Amino acid sequence: MRLSILFIDDMKPLVTIMENGLEKLGHRVFSALSGREGLEIFRSNPVDVVLCDLGMEGMDGWEVGEAIRKACEEKGVPKTPFILLTGWGYDQGYQERLVDSGVDAILEKPIEIEKLIEVLGSVVK
Repeated sequence: MRLSILFIDDMKPLVTIMENGLEKLGHRVFSALSGREGLEIFRSNPVDVVLCDLGMEGMDGWEVGEAIRKACEEKGVPKTPFILLTGWGYDQGYQERLVDSGVDAILEKPIEIEKLIEVLGSVVK
């Protein structure tokens, strides 16, 4: 399945690696280096799924997830699946925030490609 993916992370080297890896798997990739830039891209390009870093300056991953959920509600369209990426380890408090934030899944960095493919398959119908 070829997906259109928005990848948001403030670390340029990781963005480049993910772009190359996802494109090699046959996906179309839009990338952004901040939450705000990611929202601009999201509003002007239809995507199947968003992958977003949790710990970014300005707008963090939770805030981006909430903004995307609200943007979908305002447009009257189904919510775009949203996967949060974190290098801080998994915190039990994250589970409580999932529903309100618009986040569908959380993946820990470093990202294992097999796990990413599995999670993409589970959130994108």
